[in-house]
Amino acid sequence: MKYGLMGWPVAHSKSPELFRAAYPDNPEMTYDLIEERDFEVAWQRFLDGYQAVNVTAPFKDAAFRKVDVSDTITRELFAVNIVKKHNGHIYGYNSDFWAIQKLLEPIAKQQRRRVMVIGCGGAAKAAALAAQKLRMPVMVANRDFAKVRDFCFSRGGMVPLRLDQVEEHVQEAGILIYALPLEIELVERLPLAGKVVVEANYKNPCLPERCREAGATYIPGFEWLTEQAASGYKLMTGVEPDVERVKACSALWL
Repeated sequence: MKYGLMGWPVAHSKSPELFRAAYPDNPEMTYDLIEERDFEVAWQRFLDGYQAVNVTAPFKDAAFRKVDVSDTITRELFAVNIVKKHNGHIYGYNSDFWAIQKLLEPIAKQQRRRVMVIGCGGAAKAAALAAQKLRMPVMVANRDFAKVRDFCFSRGGMVPLRLDQVEEHVQEAGILIYALPLEIELVERLPLAGKVVVEANYKNPCLPERCREAGATYIPGFEWLTEQAASGYKLMTGVEPDVERVKACSALWL
C-alpha cells in the first residue's frame, strides 16, 4: 500500500521518517512526498496512486471540498489533513484537532486559561476549536481579519482579532498558540513570561529561545506532529502504529 504527504513545500517534512518508525516491519507500506504547487495536480496523483495521504498547507481547505465523506470535526473546521479511499469513496479526517486537544487537555484540567491563537490556517483553526471544546475562552488573531471573523462567528463564542490588536490582548491569555509558518515582527514584542506557548512550525521555529529567556513553558511543533502522526497513521492504514517508536524518533529532533 502506498501512502504519502501532499502539500507545498514538503521537502523538509519529517513525516516519512515518522511513518517508517511507526511501521518498521512492513516494507510493503511506503510513504512518499507529493510536492506540487498546484493542488489539482497533487490531488490527481493521490487518486492515481495512493491509498491515503496526509494533507498539509496550503491544501487543507481545498482537500476538504473534494472529499465525499467527512466526520463532525472536519465539517466544523472545513479542513482536512488526512484523505483516504474506502469502498469507492474519499473520506476526510482532521488529526490536527485530536493531536492539539491531547496536548492542551492536561492544561485545561488544571486551569481553564484563556487561549490566544495567532493564525487562521488549518492548524490554527484546529487548535482554536480544540481549546473551545475543552471549555477554554479563545481569541484568534490573523492578518486577514475577514477570514478570522468568519471563522470565529461560525463557531460562536470565539473572539476575532486583527494582528495589530494582539499586543493589546495578549496579557489576557495564559496559553499562546503560534500557528503562522513564518516569524513576524510582532513576535519580538510579545510578553511570554508565565505562559504556555505552543508553536506549530517545527521546520523553522521562532519562539524556543524567547520562551527560555522568559521562563515560559514551550511545547514544540514536533510534539504536535508526533501526536498527529500517532493517531493519523492508524486512520490512514487501519493498522496500529508503534507509538513508542514514533515518539522516540521525534525526540531525536527536540
